[in-house]
Amino acid sequence: MNKNIQTLIKQGESESLEFKTSFGKETMETLSAFANSKGGTVLIGINDKGEIIGVQTTQESIQQWINQIKSSTSPSIIPDADSFTHKSKTVISLSVRKS
Repeated sequence: MNKNIQTLIKQGESESLEFKTSFGKETMETLSAFANSKGGTVLIGINDKGEIIGVQTTQESIQQWINQIKSSTSPSIIPDADSFTHKSKTVISLSVRKS
């Protein structure tokens, strides 16, 4: 797993970092809030305690998430997406810059 992700998880949630157990409306709202402030990252597959629970996904569904975020935000937000695997659990990182 990427050391940056492990460092982020250890730092915990902040003004620019949120943990989510799954992708949904809340994820899109958080990314929108980050884009309207300083930018930030949502890690999907992490619970509120910072434990990696993982998420079942494919590259295709990650692309669908990006399309969903893009179509439901105005102006459109297009996050950078990365996938990391740790002990056979997948974590998805969605990052946005200040817009």
